[in-house]
Amino acid sequence: MTITTEEIQKLASLARLKLTDEETEQYAKDLSGILKYVDQIQEVTEGVDTTSTSGKTSADFPHRNTMRDDVSDQEINPEPQRLVEAAPKYQGGFVEVKKILG
Repeated sequence: MTITTEEIQKLASLARLKLTDEETEQYAKDLSGILKYVDQIQEVTEGVDTTSTSGKTSADFPHRNTMRDDVSDQEINPEPQRLVEAAPKYQGGFVEVKKILG
């Protein structure tokens, strides 16, 4: 499949991009090359069931959960006051931060 410069200009317009003539030609060339490569991949994989496993059935591959339980091996419960005091600035039990809104 070949992409024309007119199609690139239409896409650029929809995306509100300003492209030079050189950029338009380069994008047309690059995208055409990508689409040709995709066509090659489709030809090679035509007729291949992407979910197949060499003719074996799901009974041949029993499914099981391989994830471990999400269990903490240590308790993290620091004293709140120590956390506040570790901050660069604190006052009255609160951490002071820079003003970020007007």
